[in-house]
Amino acid sequence: MSLPPEEPAPFFLPAFALTLLFAVLGPAIGGAVFIPLAMLAEAETTAALHIGWIAGLIGHAFALIPAYALGLFPAAFTGFGFALYDAWAPASYPRALGAALIGAALAQGLYLWLLWAGATLVGWISVHFSADVGDVVYDWTAGEFDAALHHALLASGAAAGFACAMVAGFFGLSTRR
Repeated sequence: MSLPPEEPAPFFLPAFALTLLFAVLGPAIGGAVFIPLAMLAEAETTAALHIGWIAGLIGHAFALIPAYALGLFPAAFTGFGFALYDAWAPASYPRALGAALIGAALAQGLYLWLLWAGATLVGWISVHFSADVGDVVYDWTAGEFDAALHHALLASGAAAGFACAMVAGFFGLSTRR
C-alpha cells in the first residue's frame, strides 16, 4: 500500500498576502524609523538644520507621503523576497532576521537608485539651466548629509522588514509547509 503523493504547499496566495502586508506596512514603519534616525545622524552636521525645518514645516504625517512614494516598491519586493526566503529556509532559520537583511539590501538598492537619479537631475539642471544651479543641488546632496542619510535608510529598511515579518508571524502568514 502506498501513500498518496503530498500536495505542494500553496505558495502564490500566501506570497501575495506577504507582499501586500509588506507594501502596506513597510513604508510607514520605515518612514517612522527613518526620521528620528536621520535627525540623530545629522545632529552634528549642518544638514540637521535642513531636516529640522522641513520636519517642523510639514510635520511627521506628511512625511508618510515621500515614505510611500519612495518605499512602496522596495517594501513590496522585500515582501516577495521574504516569501521566497520563508518557503526556502529550514524551520530553524530566523524569519524576522532574514526579512531585516532583505529589507536592508533593498534599501541599499533604493539608495543607489536615488544616487543615480540625483546625479541625472544635477546633470540635467547643469546642461539645461546653469552649472551654478547644478552645483548648488550637488552641494546639498553630497558629503556628510549623504552618508548619514544612507545609514538611516539602511537601518529603516532593516527595521521595516523585521517589523513586517513579526506582524506576518503574528497572523500566521507563511509560505512554508
